[in-house]
Amino acid sequence: MIKPARDALIERHRRARAAYNRAMDAHAAALDEPAEIGIDETSDAFVDSPAYREARARHAEMATIEEEYFRRLPRLAIAACPHCDKSLFRAFDPFGLDGFWWRSDAQPDEPPACHHFCLLQGAVKLAAETPGPDFEVHPGPAAPFVIPRVLEQPDMVAVLSELSLVDGSSAYAVAYFAARRPPVQTLAASWARTNFVYTTQLGAHAWRAADDPCGPAGAEQWDFDLRPWVTARKVLWCDPGTDRTRLSTTSPEACPFLDLPGVRSAQVIRAKPTSESAG
Repeated sequence: MIKPARDALIERHRRARAAYNRAMDAHAAALDEPAEIGIDETSDAFVDSPAYREARARHAEMATIEEEYFRRLPRLAIAACPHCDKSLFRAFDPFGLDGFWWRSDAQPDEPPACHHFCLLQGAVKLAAETPGPDFEVHPGPAAPFVIPRVLEQPDMVAVLSELSLVDGSSAYAVAYFAARRPPVQTLAASWARTNFVYTTQLGAHAWRAADDPCGPAGAEQWDFDLRPWVTARKVLWCDPGTDRTRLSTTSPEACPFLDLPGVRSAQVIRAKPTSESAG
């Protein structure tokens, strides 16, 4: 998918969402403030109206657009596994933070990864001007980091790489690999996601909010001092400007991700104000 096609999908979604909101407002205004409104025909409290039928049509349109967006989203090489050399490919939107990939609840279908892959985290150093998203975005800090609690697990290695965004932002991917994958509950939320949703080996479904790196003692911590981890070979990297399918063979002192400038706390990009002119 190229940027014009991707932008066209986002604009179509924006118009459909504006039409959906208008229809829902019209539907609610036509009702006599019932105590309950059913969401489908199976409910005794269901109230149909032309406006509500329009809202359902626009909601279906939004779902169709999102499905097409994620289906056509690029699957980029992110890193090379340090245990088996297999390249890690992930869905990613390099066209800007207004894409649905950056939404905190996004769950794109992913290409198969090697059994050593554990987690993808990341950071984004924002360009001077970035497109305003229609939703809140949590891109991480602006400099690469590691999560010591995760990286200290046996045989765990983090691989750093750089991805350039079309708007001039620089994204830093941090992919974690382990010779033997640890229990999923010991990992963390994925890049740009605000909740960590997982299923244990016993089949239990669970979730927790993404840990706060600036929270009280005992909370998740982000370590931006990568030098000791690089020296210990717990952090490896793919050289910037390459296709990110091979690990660098240069010395730890030459690691290009050391001491990079940028915000070293969680960044939050607020949703831009909505406007009925989108319709």
